[in-house]
Amino acid sequence: MSGLRASLPPVVKKYGWELKYGLFGYPHFVAPEDLLQFLSARLPAISSVLDLGCGRGSLLLALRSAEWAGNYCGVDISKRAIDDARGIPDQRSSWVVSDFESFRSSFHWDLIIMVESLYYVKLGELPSFLGRMMAMLNENGCLLFRLHEFEKHRVYIEAAMRVHPNLDRVGQNLYCIPNSALQSGLQKGKPSNLATD
Repeated sequence: MSGLRASLPPVVKKYGWELKYGLFGYPHFVAPEDLLQFLSARLPAISSVLDLGCGRGSLLLALRSAEWAGNYCGVDISKRAIDDARGIPDQRSSWVVSDFESFRSSFHWDLIIMVESLYYVKLGELPSFLGRMMAMLNENGCLLFRLHEFEKHRVYIEAAMRVHPNLDRVGQNLYCIPNSALQSGLQKGKPSNLATD
């Protein structure tokens, strides 16, 4: 199924997600608990986060509930999802309607997050995609992705490790690629002001 998702042209992916969020009433998800626990222990209160595949902004809502005060940008292929997310009253967030293939940012981020969305990238394009994402990170930044079903998406982990041997499994479903040969602050567990529950 991952291969089929990734192989679809962006316009078809966009149409599919617009149907899911509109006609089929795709639910409002909450951010995964394991991701929130990981970030609560490591994400500096003042930092910048790029969320690729943000949906309606569930991660931003969870981070703000945990008193995270950084800058956030959510990117999603669905205009319907982004329109909903733009309704969140937040002065330090921005929202972009874009597919992963064409998204570019001149801003550098402390953290780029992909929650259950890495497998929408074509496997053959993963090395160039990861290279482009890593170039958007600050010097000590990190690309963090979550894959709920390891076996189902093993080929993505293996492909990412071939390009970035410093990829580390930092949780049961969480994987981190630090931007430098040194481990990033997120990977090492740098203290944070982000509140924990």
